[in-house]
Amino acid sequence: MKRKVIKGKDLMIFVSGKAIALATSCNIDLTATTEDAASKDSGGWDDPEVTGYGWSGGSENICGADEDASQDITYDELLEQCMSGEPVDIKFGIPANANNEGVPDGGWLVPSKGYSGKAIIESVKITAANKQNGTVSVSLKGKGKLEKIKPS
Repeated sequence: MKRKVIKGKDLMIFVSGKAIALATSCNIDLTATTEDAASKDSGGWDDPEVTGYGWSGGSENICGADEDASQDITYDELLEQCMSGEPVDIKFGIPANANNEGVPDGGWLVPSKGYSGKAIIESVKITAANKQNGTVSVSLKGKGKLEKIKPS
C-alpha cells in the first residue's frame, strides 16, 4: 500500500480555535523525561525508564496587520494572550477544509484529526528587518497532556 505524504503546507497550529495567521512553518515536540535505572546487573549499559512527558510547539509566521481578520489569530491577539498568562487551547493537524487553493472564504476549520492540548504562550517575537517581511515567532509550552483529537 502506497503511503500518502503529508505536505508541510497542510499542517497547522490552531490557537483558541483559530489558525495562526500567515504561518510559514510550525512544529510540535513531544519529549519523554527519563531516569537511568542501570544497576550492576545492566552490564554497564544505560537502562532508562520514562518518568514523565512534556510537549512544546511553535510557529513561524509572516507579520500581518489586517484588522478585519476574524478568521485567524494575528500577532496582536497572540501578544495579548501571552501577557494574560492563561492557558490556551491548541490543536495541531490538517484543517478539516484543507485544499490547494488557499484560505477558504470562512477561514481554515479546526482539524478533525491530529493532536490537542492546553499550552501557555511562552513567547511572541516580532522581527522587522529593513527590506524584508516582518515575521512573528510563537513558542508554546504544553500544560498537561497532549492528546489525539477524538472524532466528533
